[in-house]
Amino acid sequence: MLPSRMECTIAGCQFEPVIGDVEQNITTIREITESLSEPVEIAVFPELCVSGYDLEAAVSTATPIPGPITDQLKRIAASTDVTLVVGLAEQTNEAVYNDLVSVSPAGTVVKYRKQYLWGAEATTFTADPGPTTIETPVGTVGFLLCYDLNFPEAALAYAREQVDVLAVSAAWRASFRHDWDVLLQARALDTTCYVIGTNHAGDQRGRTHNGGSLIAGPDGTILESVRSGTAVVSAEFDPEFVREARKRNPVAEMRQK
Repeated sequence: MLPSRMECTIAGCQFEPVIGDVEQNITTIREITESLSEPVEIAVFPELCVSGYDLEAAVSTATPIPGPITDQLKRIAASTDVTLVVGLAEQTNEAVYNDLVSVSPAGTVVKYRKQYLWGAEATTFTADPGPTTIETPVGTVGFLLCYDLNFPEAALAYAREQVDVLAVSAAWRASFRHDWDVLLQARALDTTCYVIGTNHAGDQRGRTHNGGSLIAGPDGTILESVRSGTAVVSAEFDPEFVREARKRNPVAEMRQK
């Protein structure tokens, strides 16, 4: 674990991307990050927010990681001293992946590839199973993307790593609104960690997103939530809260017996 700050805030940053307009979406990421209250350690943005949630746009704007888009994110992270977690499509020689990238103020880039592909995603992207974690001043952070949230085994891999924060980035439709809240709280209880759930807002080419970004505590309670529009949810990270939740709900200890 990296050295911790006296007070650390974790945040989820909800907005409605412009389909296919990478530069505008990165500008929005920068503006939201610059507006965050201090000190924010980690800010989580929605799935595929660099392109907007449109599979054609995602493929046409897919980029190597690291590459020119992560270079822009590095500059934002460095100037704001915030670790960014951002959804974008990754292009390799072999395939296109639906990624979350973490970009630290020091310029470290780490990518997580979506494990479980929803609907037409399965004919667009390649799945890549396995957890990804980073070390930050708030502790160990793990990642899930949207439909991954439905699979307890995906969160269980992070529970075994004893992550302190689970960052969930999504393009979650309004028709599944109830599932979103319940699953985020369940994953907080499964993993006994903070969960940041960040979703798209608005209507993108007829696909209405739920908004409803929230932060759940390690006991499953919702600490802060929003409903629609451009908005930020934030909470102070309290390592004692994590320790007490794990005493109250010793699932990690019982799994090992």
